[in-house]
Amino acid sequence: MARSIFALAVLLAVVPLAGCAKTTVGSLAIASAPIRQSAPTSLAIVVTVAPELGADDNVVSAAHRLREALLARYRKAGLPVSVASPAAPVLSSAMVRVEISRADPGSRLERMLIGFGAGRSALRTETCLVLAGSSNVAMAFSTTTKSGRKPGLVLPGVVAAGTGELIGLAVGGGTGLLAEAGGGLDRSAKRAANTIVSQTRDFYRSAGWPWPSDSSAARRN
Repeated sequence: MARSIFALAVLLAVVPLAGCAKTTVGSLAIASAPIRQSAPTSLAIVVTVAPELGADDNVVSAAHRLREALLARYRKAGLPVSVASPAAPVLSSAMVRVEISRADPGSRLERMLIGFGAGRSALRTETCLVLAGSSNVAMAFSTTTKSGRKPGLVLPGVVAAGTGELIGLAVGGGTGLLAEAGGGLDRSAKRAANTIVSQTRDFYRSAGWPWPSDSSAARRN
């Protein structure tokens, strides 16, 4: 009984240390000149990889995931969006250019067995929004996405080995981190896309432009 209580105390002490994956926004810059034009009627998406990362298959795959996630999120918001080539001029009403400047897949094994930030994946992007008819960048920012700090399987497994009562709890906590452990750059790319679209939405609102999904939500209410 005493061993069970001790093991439970250890396990409960461990759980609060677990942190969710997060994406941070940095270096946010918005054009100081007033934006007088109407809202863009369409967006073009360009996703590139920094030259020094171009030979890494994991990074190229993450760029593909990021592009697809951006298309899906913008379309879900109700914005007409398409893919443009990196060298293309701004032919749509606006262009969102995203470059992956850092990509570290981390270690899936360390994330799964150790956790608490060991083996974390990290993805950094540089994004700018350019409006048609303007050579200036309307908005620029960076995003940094890192996988979470959930505990791995080793410590919960050791705790469970000392007491039969806690095996179910330990296994339940362990299986919950498998998706996080296996996600790597692909999951980071999806989180980065969510943040990029959110920043675009905030820019629209600050410019006094309607965000399509806001109108849809208002009609439903």
